[in-house]
Amino acid sequence: MSSSCLPELLTRVNFPLYNVGVLSPRHIIVGGGGVKNGFEIFELSHNGRNTEAESVCRHETGEFAVMNLTTGRYKEADQSNVVAVGQDDKCQTFRVQMTRQKISQPNGATKQNGPQSSVQTRLIFKVTALKSVQTDFNMPEPYQKVCRISPDGSLLATGGDDGFLRIWTFPDLFRAHEVEAHEKEIDDLDFSPDNAKILTVSKDRSATVWDARKGKKHAVLGWDPPGSAKYMFKRARFARVEGSNKNYKIFSISNPVGASKPPSYLQRFDGKTCLMEQLVSFSGSLSALAVSDNGHYVATGSMFDGTIEIFVAFNLQRLKRVEKAHSTFVTGLEFLPSGESSDVIRGFNDCSVVSISVDHQICIHHVPQMRKMSMVLAFFIMAGILICVFILCSYLGL
Repeated sequence: MSSSCLPELLTRVNFPLYNVGVLSPRHIIVGGGGVKNGFEIFELSHNGRNTEAESVCRHETGEFAVMNLTTGRYKEADQSNVVAVGQDDKCQTFRVQMTRQKISQPNGATKQNGPQSSVQTRLIFKVTALKSVQTDFNMPEPYQKVCRISPDGSLLATGGDDGFLRIWTFPDLFRAHEVEAHEKEIDDLDFSPDNAKILTVSKDRSATVWDARKGKKHAVLGWDPPGSAKYMFKRARFARVEGSNKNYKIFSISNPVGASKPPSYLQRFDGKTCLMEQLVSFSGSLSALAVSDNGHYVATGSMFDGTIEIFVAFNLQRLKRVEKAHSTFVTGLEFLPSGESSDVIRGFNDCSVVSISVDHQICIHHVPQMRKMSMVLAFFIMAGILICVFILCSYLGL
């Protein structure tokens, strides 16, 4: 299933895109900026052939481009989410509440006092600014580069140019830990499925696992690059194993450093020992990484030609390759939720991953369900094989 496929365009926006997140099984959020800065929410649907996207909310962030964002649950009862957005050296949080808006439409009927109207509703999102806190202090130009809300919604982790990992209680944003984690800026971070660990990736070429509750170093990802080449971790993600929050792997992408052109790699590490188990090589550098919420699939995006590739997580078998899905480098990837809640949106495919780029395009890529052989068909095939073997043996006099 590794042959090249054509990209499926969801929609285009009028600003370069830098990040993507999931708000619900049928809603995604994208952020970016340039001439216009902000984030936009899209509702996904499926028309029987393709997945479609309709904009349901656009929130402008003034002078601040949305270079990094993360999503989390605010209140389960009223279907509210929280979006945390990097704004230079600060992290600004927003409440995103799903609500209904009434729409009056004339139905053509008339009364003595004029035309009669029918009242319909449509789904919209109301965005309310919450709290802002400074998260980076690298003088003279502090800058937050990444933020992530823990799976249980109790913590927020931020990283930036000063190399400090800062862990905040969420959503009130009181600082719980401040860790001098790296010698250079932090490019990426992620929470483990059980909320206990945080993984940071830095331009000092290291990837480190931290105890989220204590703010202490737990382990460093270890691997021996081939030859004398130097490598830098670019992105890293935790992934559940067999649906367990306590049992997980770590996936990362690493690019070569310097003028030479050795391959880049997708790597899988053991979650307990932090030692590398398997890797897959690529001819060009990688820019984006995503893991499905059930831990079954991994996706990568290329740095130069916009290619998307999807793999089986447990053996890194390549399932799908979409060449030039974007006209330039991939800035973000996000899998749609697995399970029945998003089956229809995914077109009942095994998985679907959304990709974005500074080319203003939002694309989606599906992996079809594996065909399952019925027991009856399997029985007839086995019976046929046995009959053929019996006939061959009789012919040979065995």
